[in-house]
Amino acid sequence: MAETQRFVAQATVTVNALVHDIWAVWVDVNAWKTWDDGIDSTQLHGNFKAGNSYTLTPQGGQPLTVTLTSVTQGEEFSDEAVLPFGTLVTHHRMEPLGSRIKVTHELVADIADETVPAFARDVWPHLQSGLAQSLVNLADLVGSD
Repeated sequence: MAETQRFVAQATVTVNALVHDIWAVWVDVNAWKTWDDGIDSTQLHGNFKAGNSYTLTPQGGQPLTVTLTSVTQGEEFSDEAVLPFGTLVTHHRMEPLGSRIKVTHELVADIADETVPAFARDVWPHLQSGLAQSLVNLADLVGSD
């Protein structure tokens, strides 16, 4: 098995919203491009449950298959994309904080050593900045602040 290097990025936003409203945005996979600027299109295959997949086409990129690996309704979901250069896993969590909700997205990329320089230069900066911006957009969409 090839050696890999791990990249981790996390973004958090606290928003005055209802858990139900955030969950409704998350499970509407086909509309993710309305709040994630890095997405050209998404298409969920089946229901929003662990084991099912969706096709995600990033802006300027090729379609890729992403599998939902865990789904806990009203709390969290994780997904995984296995790509030629490595694996991308994204964790999406929400936690009630009084009348507000803390929303966290974490991206973990395990990248094959031979592709780390290109990934670090060409891909990772966009993924990192896109993670934070998607949460700002999500907060704007569901928040009442």
